Amino acid sequence: MKKSILFVAALVMTFAACQKNEPEKALAVADFENINLASESVYHMSESGIFESGDFRFQQEVNVSDWGTYYYGNIVSNKTGKEYKGDYQNDMSAAGGAHAGQKFVVWTGSYEGLDSVFLKEAAVVPGFYVCNTPWVVEAILNGDGMSDDGGAPFGDNDYFTLTIHGSLNGKAVNSEVTVDLAKGKTYIQEWAYVDLSSLGKVDAITFSLASSKKNSYGMTTPAYFAFDDLGAK
Repeated sequence: MKKSILFVAALVMTFAACQKNEPEKALAVADFENINLASESVYHMSESGIFESGDFRFQQEVNVSDWGTYYYGNIVSNKTGKEYKGDYQNDMSAAGGAHAGQKFVVWTGSYEGLDSVFLKEAAVVPGFYVCNTPWVVEAILNGDGMSDDGGAPFGDNDYFTLTIHGSLNGKAVNSEVTVDLAKGKTYIQEWAYVDLSSLGKVDAITFSLASSKKNSYGMTTPAYFAFDDLGAK
């Protein structure tokens, strides 16, 4: 009997060791190529909801008001314009197009305060690519016209930062990743890779933006940034 118990225990330990050493399944990268778009257009949902790409689910909020319909969260785009031309032309573009393929996301903030990106299963997210949008670049180089300093261009002490937060089972993880989209007069002009592995295992990701450019209503730098290939190594 004693030998049988020892044998079973050894099997359990061997099985546990095999599970521990088993490599995690690679994430299917969100490249957004599965979203149908006409040329030079964006993906606007008819109502607030979720769309999917790779092993990720993305939130988009639709707000209908007396002033029009507004979209927040994750907006899939294939626009290629590099310069902001006023009246929101090329506000949904980035560095002339996607990092790879034809499509990417412009994140425009989440006024409902909800998580913006969800994983189908909890995992460590290796990283993704980020870039500024033409409207943000216009504000950096030529001013936003609204900040307390008279809407001046970015100076040596100005900043525009992206912070990526993770959560697991509804609880925030103990780390976050911060990216300088602009620091002083230097800004991200082309797609740049951001390592997210330090967040550890997560099942949801939230973005937040901060800028030194403010007025009495809050941040005046356009609350936009572009990303692509979420989950890429």
